[in-house]
Amino acid sequence: MTNLDQLKTCVEWCKDHGAIIDDRLEFKVTQAAGVTAIAKSVIKTTEPLISVPANLLITKELAEKEFGSASGAVSSENPNALVQLFTAKMKFDPSARPFHKPYFDILPTKLDQPYFWKLQEVELLKGTDIYLLMKQNLRKIVKEWHVLLDQLKLKPEDGELYEQSEAQDFDILKYICEYREQHKSISWKSFVGYLWATGIFTSRAFPKLILEEKCSSINEAFLYPLVDLLNHKNDTKVKWTFTNDNVCFVSQEIMKEGEEVFNNYGEKSNEDLLLSYGFVQDQNPYDLTRLTLRLTKEMIDEALNAELGFSEKNKVADDCVQFQITAVEPLPSSMVNFFGYLCKLGSEADVTLRSFLEGQDQLHSILMQKLDFFRTHSKIDSAKYKTCNSKVLQVIRKYFNSEKTLFNTSLEALQKTQKEVLTKNSSMITSFKTIFKRDKQFANSLLLTFGVTKYDDLLTKNCMKEALFLWIVRVANMDSYPQKFDFSVPQFIYDSFQEVSGSIVIERNNVSDFMDFYKKLFPGLSNKIPEVFSPGNWGIRQFIVADTVMDRLVWTRKLTQEPFFIVRVPFKL
Repeated sequence: MTNLDQLKTCVEWCKDHGAIIDDRLEFKVTQAAGVTAIAKSVIKTTEPLISVPANLLITKELAEKEFGSASGAVSSENPNALVQLFTAKMKFDPSARPFHKPYFDILPTKLDQPYFWKLQEVELLKGTDIYLLMKQNLRKIVKEWHVLLDQLKLKPEDGELYEQSEAQDFDILKYICEYREQHKSISWKSFVGYLWATGIFTSRAFPKLILEEKCSSINEAFLYPLVDLLNHKNDTKVKWTFTNDNVCFVSQEIMKEGEEVFNNYGEKSNEDLLLSYGFVQDQNPYDLTRLTLRLTKEMIDEALNAELGFSEKNKVADDCVQFQITAVEPLPSSMVNFFGYLCKLGSEADVTLRSFLEGQDQLHSILMQKLDFFRTHSKIDSAKYKTCNSKVLQVIRKYFNSEKTLFNTSLEALQKTQKEVLTKNSSMITSFKTIFKRDKQFANSLLLTFGVTKYDDLLTKNCMKEALFLWIVRVANMDSYPQKFDFSVPQFIYDSFQEVSGSIVIERNNVSDFMDFYKKLFPGLSNKIPEVFSPGNWGIRQFIVADTVMDRLVWTRKLTQEPFFIVRVPFKL
């Protein structure tokens, strides 16, 4: 942590070289938040609270001057790579005596981002998006560092990482955690030194666009002494301007005496906050999480053409799609529609009401898995992690709880949506539970067949599927019964059976798949309960047809395990 003497030295150095700090503003060092800026009295002004001359900024031009002609050969996807290496050199090279030394001295050596945690702490994040992002980002940063040293013809301090970094089985995260444990001092030419500088830029840098409207890259950044000491807070109204060769910070907030003066780096989710700054915010209105699915390229390409509200931005790889679940939009329609599309049968040209509801249930299962994961992992027993930093454990708990909240909110929205869909489309849906109550003759026959005395027994005795098969074939045979049914049979079920029966091609394997089921029930049922299971055709082919009918028409609601027959028509998304 920055000490008070270093802070005072830096503030005075800035003032001595032309920086202006509003007299009502005071920088302090606190145990809880590190360096903070506090209002000594009420602040309500549109004038700059802090003004810093351009020559105090840490920019790419400074780095180019330091590395000389060699910097001309530097080419990187990251426009800040060179100035990050420069920052590492100014901080960790004992021979460096830069003009900006008072500023570099207050930059903390220990950073709060997960990249700088102990290995045991980092591994608590396994199974999360953040853990995967860290792994991906580290490989990218190592490659960036590797190329940079090559272009500058600099020899790395940690040759093992330099040589093995491209090997897929090389655990970079584990390596850097162990490297920090083994090395008390950091070399500016080590990857850990470069990673530190990357962390500094991620948490403190400002966009170069403030200085130059026609900046060569929108991602180019600079370090802004004094203003980068301010802590971040979402929704804080601030403005940065560049006037008369000075970069000015203006707060548009009214601050009372004793209140902290905040900066705002933009609308950040807790994932962004944790990776960039090392903290998370309670009840963050900009929070988000992701749902990622791996599918075939063909399936993804088909979905892109299906008008689901699903677009290229959801496609993160040829075989991978991703949806954002946010505090504002916990259940994106594109995500729900996509799952409905995934559950579409090969024989269906469009998403149907059945496939849409089936998709909702599949989505429900995945969201529940995510929720259960974060429920379990948020219960961190500090006694088991005595060597871990208690503040880090607290941050991890808060992150897990924020993820838990997002997935729980998404689940609640999904359940509400499903109820609305069922209510709106009730005329196209027939519950098998209702059928069971109305078709008393059939219900009574199941006592002898499966020992079923009431509807719930179908679930407890695990014979719901068999009962559905039998009833579908009974409907197909309804014109063969001597007396008409004393209940109304949904015509679409009968019509669907006739349609399938007229077009289906029965293969040998279809027959073998149903043989055990059929022999177990027939001809026994026809002999035992002829009034129900004898009229019409009860051959094995009928049950093979019923299987396809069930695929097309029946949706079993996950929440209650209740089957519903649904009219097979396109569902308007």
